[in-house]
Amino acid sequence: MAIKNIEMDRRDSASYRKMLKRGGFLSASYLSVSGFDVNQLKKLAKRGELDAVRCAIGKSIRWYYRERQAESAHLRGLA
Repeated sequence: MAIKNIEMDRRDSASYRKMLKRGGFLSASYLSVSGFDVNQLKKLAKRGELDAVRCAIGKSIRWYYRERQAESAHLRGLA
């Protein structure tokens, strides 16, 4: 999957976030607070080594990464 780009309006964002959580994705802000290097996660996603979703909500951009892959990268010292 690598990076999937999604554009939506604010009305759809809450329901889409819930759907991403059920699908195993975590927000970059949550991962950052948990000690993950989100810049490295983004680089891994751009290289195709990590599944990510880029959500554009108006002018705001939010990134979501697949939880298991992000944890694996973190344990290997890549993120």
